[in-house]
Amino acid sequence: MDSPRLTPRERDVLAGVLAGKENRVIADELGVSEQSVKEHVSALLDKFNVNNRAGLTEAALRLEFTGSLAVDRNWVKQFFLGSEIPMSVLRGPDFRYETVNESFRRAVGDRPIIGRTMREAFPEMQGQSYAGRGLYEIIEQVYATGQSAVLRESEMRFDRGNGPESRRVTLVLQPLRDDGGKVNGVISFAVDVTEADG
Repeated sequence: MDSPRLTPRERDVLAGVLAGKENRVIADELGVSEQSVKEHVSALLDKFNVNNRAGLTEAALRLEFTGSLAVDRNWVKQFFLGSEIPMSVLRGPDFRYETVNESFRRAVGDRPIIGRTMREAFPEMQGQSYAGRGLYEIIEQVYATGQSAVLRESEMRFDRGNGPESRRVTLVLQPLRDDGGKVNGVISFAVDVTEADG
């Protein structure tokens, strides 16, 4: 299914629906009648080919996340949770782990992660440098500038459950932004290439 073409007002109404707001609240915020909002919601249901607001929310979030309604909804969780690439989401300027996927948990020896800062979770990485810069400083730069960083085949020393060991890792650090475009987190993708070295 192609992505539906939405009018500017439909986009505004959809944003309200995604925020969980009632029609009355959306109407007040947009300065239109509640009936007008109901009509826009009906049009959105038709355009997204769904029966109710829950279906509309699910379809719109899938579209927002993947860029296409054609992506099977069951694949969406596989992009993150089921990925074999270790991924983590760090929130805020103190880089507190908000979520990690199972590959990440396995890669770091199932140590406690969620709710801890990166410095708390990985004290052994303090002082390690990559191309003359520390990992913490590189992440701080991604957060401050909003520019991604890729550390290719970097030597990293961390504990995977049996004491610190040296691994070669390609690490991608991508800034995450709020609705206003302000960076409010960092997502990391890591590929252990140690065995690929030979």
